[in-house]
Amino acid sequence: MATKPTDQCIVLPFQPANPNSFDGSGLALHFLIGNVLVLHDGLKEMWFGWRVEKIFPRQKMLQDYCRDARIKLDLVQVSLSQKVRFWIHGSYSENTVSMHLFDAQSPEKAAAPMELPISVDDGLVRFRSQFIQWLAASGLAMEQAQAQAALWPETLGRKGLDAVGRALEVFYIYSSYGGDGAIDLAPFEKAAALAPDSFMAQDLHGWALYRNKDYIMAKIAFLKSLRVNPAGAGAMSGLMWCGVYAKDLEEAMFWSGRKADACRQDVAAAREAGRRRYEKANP
Repeated sequence: MATKPTDQCIVLPFQPANPNSFDGSGLALHFLIGNVLVLHDGLKEMWFGWRVEKIFPRQKMLQDYCRDARIKLDLVQVSLSQKVRFWIHGSYSENTVSMHLFDAQSPEKAAAPMELPISVDDGLVRFRSQFIQWLAASGLAMEQAQAQAALWPETLGRKGLDAVGRALEVFYIYSSYGGDGAIDLAPFEKAAALAPDSFMAQDLHGWALYRNKDYIMAKIAFLKSLRVNPAGAGAMSGLMWCGVYAKDLEEAMFWSGRKADACRQDVAAAREAGRRRYEKANP
């Protein structure tokens, strides 16, 4: 399964195999895998959060999908509309995620699914390590250094995993379907309190603060997340945007370059892109 750097991959939220047992785990593990794939040197960055409303035009469609594995997306059609080649999707139970890879260029040749253990006791390292091995077996191998960078210890228990996923759903809904006034910080503060050493919890808290234009506190949260995961591209992007809107050109350029370096991209070009974003926002 040959790939090009222009190939994109979206990770869909993992659905509960039992529709009566929803918690935030499927969303949290979807977010975790997205933060692995952003480091993949053979794929182009593609966050699900950028296209939530295009994939699920109504809020209820997203929420229903996240709560019932019987609800399916037409991946052939959505691949055409979104111009995305690869889709990772699946369902979760208490202890495992059943993961599938869909390739829009050969939809009839599905890769073998993978049952991944949800291993919070080891910082979800085994979960990601086996995911990376499965990608390689499916023809989407990550370069070794990038794969190693994707195995930071994600320290959170089951309650933290649930809280991160529920906060992520709040963030998707607010960002994609609009909200009245500021985003409610309570779900993000709960996740950060339950999992203070979790990259995902601190990163999400940073993005919620950013949405509320609290750039100083957002920067603190993003920096906390990077102490856990130094290759956290999403947090670096947040720091770049904090620099843009706090009118700090050097910060904007620095973090744009750092993110590019983490993702094996052109650092000089990224720094220049950071400058352009700053100038556009601060004419």
